[in-house]
Amino acid sequence: MKKLLTLLVAAMVLVGCSSKPATPTETPAETEAPVETTGLKVGIGSVTSIKVADASEDKDGQAQFNTTFATVVLEGDVIKYVSIDTAQNTGKFSTAGAVTAPEDPTVTPTKKEKGADYGMLSASAIGKEWFEQIEALEAYAVGKTVAEVVAMPTVNTEDHDNVPDVEELKTTCTMSVGDYLKAIQVAADNAVAVENVAKVGTGSVTSLNIADATEDKDGQVQANTSFAVVALDADGKIVYTSIDTAQNAGKFNTTGVITAPEDTTVTPTKKEKGADYGMLSASEIGKEWFEQIAALEAYAIGKTPQEIIDMPTFDKGDGNHTNVPDVEELKTTCTMTIGDYQKAIQSAANNAVEIK
Repeated sequence: MKKLLTLLVAAMVLVGCSSKPATPTETPAETEAPVETTGLKVGIGSVTSIKVADASEDKDGQAQFNTTFATVVLEGDVIKYVSIDTAQNTGKFSTAGAVTAPEDPTVTPTKKEKGADYGMLSASAIGKEWFEQIEALEAYAVGKTVAEVVAMPTVNTEDHDNVPDVEELKTTCTMSVGDYLKAIQVAADNAVAVENVAKVGTGSVTSLNIADATEDKDGQVQANTSFAVVALDADGKIVYTSIDTAQNAGKFNTTGVITAPEDTTVTPTKKEKGADYGMLSASEIGKEWFEQIAALEAYAIGKTPQEIIDMPTFDKGDGNHTNVPDVEELKTTCTMTIGDYQKAIQSAANNAVEIK
């Protein structure tokens, strides 16, 4: 028995002291380098208000569209950057249903783009123009949470509703801020995580379609405000973009009476309308507007803004579709006119600022 135990112990020692390495059953997974992250979210949103009035013997009728759009860059719920602007465009018409203004529908700068020419200074109790007051509101918002900014105390005055009621703004921003706060909330709701953000910019372009009323057809003033945000990496390439269009129209008859819209409070953008926009039936590729703009947004990733501006396009020759993408990647996903979207991206890139 002792001899047997001795042999067993010796065998165990030999096995335990073997210099031959064990053969692994699996190759260990290679450790991946950590992905660089900015921890930021970027979003853009808008709100549109419409003011309409019938024409009278004393005053032209009008359809005015105020599309306020905002971009936010968030770190958690805290605002690191915000940009707010308003595209305000007005069409006027007589009691005969003839358009009287604007004289040049191709000139459509935003309030921020008008700068000192906007004309608010003379009516300002604090002696500040619109662009100065919106800059003060933007600066106030940075470093605060979205909830804190949106819940800002406001008061109604004789001239304005929703005027900021906080000490920091009493000498710098005394205009109505209701739509600006709403646009910030929409932008925050739309915000998505984006990696490698170095710069962010917002831009827009507005086209106006106007027509006199006839016995067969109502006259109209239609405003198409396309706005975009671009996030750029350190190399100037697009890492995120979102594009949308606020399309709103006022219609009137040959006596200068407004016939549409019946409800001026319902003003969703094309993207917000989704499948209800109604482009599907006319699409040769069977895709709705929101699907086609998503394809364009995806195509832009990894490219410079200039590459998007220089994208080859063509004219379908049907009188409605110019600047249609002429690149293989979009031939089955985006066949609509993209001229204004290219311009909005260019404007956003021109306005891009460093995010610190």
